[in-house]
Amino acid sequence: MDLIYLNLHVPKLVKRNPSGCRDLHSEKHREHLAKGLTYRDLLSDTLPRDLFEKLPRSFDIVGDIAIIRIDEKELLRYGVEISSAIMKIHKRVRAVYARGPARGSLRIQQLEHLGGERRTETVYKENGLRFSVDIAKMYVNPRLGSERLRIAMDIKDGEFVLDMFSSYGAFAINIARIKRCLVVASDINSDAVTHMRRSIYMNKLLGEVMPLVSDANTMPLRGVFTTVIADNPTNILESVEAITNALVKGGRAYIYALTDEPEAMGREIERSSGSRLAIKSYYKVKEYSPRLNIYRYLAIRV
Repeated sequence: MDLIYLNLHVPKLVKRNPSGCRDLHSEKHREHLAKGLTYRDLLSDTLPRDLFEKLPRSFDIVGDIAIIRIDEKELLRYGVEISSAIMKIHKRVRAVYARGPARGSLRIQQLEHLGGERRTETVYKENGLRFSVDIAKMYVNPRLGSERLRIAMDIKDGEFVLDMFSSYGAFAINIARIKRCLVVASDINSDAVTHMRRSIYMNKLLGEVMPLVSDANTMPLRGVFTTVIADNPTNILESVEAITNALVKGGRAYIYALTDEPEAMGREIERSSGSRLAIKSYYKVKEYSPRLNIYRYLAIRV
């Protein structure tokens, strides 16, 4: 009934610009929403059928920037049409980029501008927080908001937490928003840490976040953290020794790993720690590819 109501009352909702003319873009946007259309629906008669079938059914929106993964290079020839369709359906989107896989030690995604404004900085909201990011200079995944909140709720007041691969501070700031604790947020990406500092000042936090431009694998602080968060799933085994060294005995680590054999990965984490970490559980966080998934492991320092 809500869709019928909106469709019938579109004329009453149409805004007028200062000249008194009808805002046709707003009207069309409401019509698309009222009809339940997706961006793919707007492209069904524009793209060749074989390419249309390869269009992703979903994409990420970070603030006012849409990021869509396009694996078929031929689709990039229709970048203007794709971006236009996305911006017609999602009126708040001002820029659209195609993304490739995250590469390098900084996990930065390859981007190609498809349409809209040529900028990569934006502010997006997550769990009542505002985050300043630059999608061209750091890895941004808005789909992990519920995971970050889940971990934040597990932390207790008074803890000393290390966020080893903090990037722009998504885990650290989510924790400090609701818990009175100190979070050391480390990352080797100085651009990401700069945006983290901006986000700290943009939000009201109960706890404290200490941002550091640092390689957490060589951090001198040992045996002092009650909790370690290690979100670097593609290279996590290289960091197991550092995770282990950072924890107090009885402390815990949330370790994210990319694997197709979660039980075997758990055993490998324990082995790499010299049996100083004991895996208590693991949980599938998200699908990475048809064969690989990202798992979260809860490990205790023994």
